[in-house]
Amino acid sequence: MRTEIIAAAGIIAATIVSVRVFDAREATMENATAEAAALGQTGPQLASVSAGGWSDEIRIAAAPDRQFYVNAEVNRRAYRFLIDTGASYVALRDSDARDAGIYTSWTDYKYPVHTANGETKAAFVTIDEIEIDGIRIEGVKAFILQDEQLSINLLGMSFLSQLESVEARKGELLLRG
Repeated sequence: MRTEIIAAAGIIAATIVSVRVFDAREATMENATAEAAALGQTGPQLASVSAGGWSDEIRIAAAPDRQFYVNAEVNRRAYRFLIDTGASYVALRDSDARDAGIYTSWTDYKYPVHTANGETKAAFVTIDEIEIDGIRIEGVKAFILQDEQLSINLLGMSFLSQLESVEARKGELLLRG
């Protein structure tokens, strides 16, 4: 278990570095969207979720940075996530975790994680449930990181691997529950 957690921490660290790069691009796109709206133009959608013919199928359009973002409910509270198939676990910002009723103490932050801001510690928890547009997974393993170490929540494989399938094609991600 310890080796698995250390490996996951390394994967999360690499993901955090790439997310910080894409955050700057997303901010640029948000500014472009606001400018387009002021001019009466339709701006690009940063994320589009639509249920297919069934409530257990979700299609998510790629954002301009070619990443997939989704709003997911953690313990029935909605948060923004980057879907990250390279992350072994879900990674949740500490403030969002607390808001969702997941409380950690400073002694829980004992798993080393390397981020763009250096080495930090993460807490390892089990989230009661995560739901995206009708697809609900219970008992999801996750890391909790301090807000300054994680700019956006990551929806990793501890959630995605419990789905029937995850498929990327033609600029969209298809999740089947």
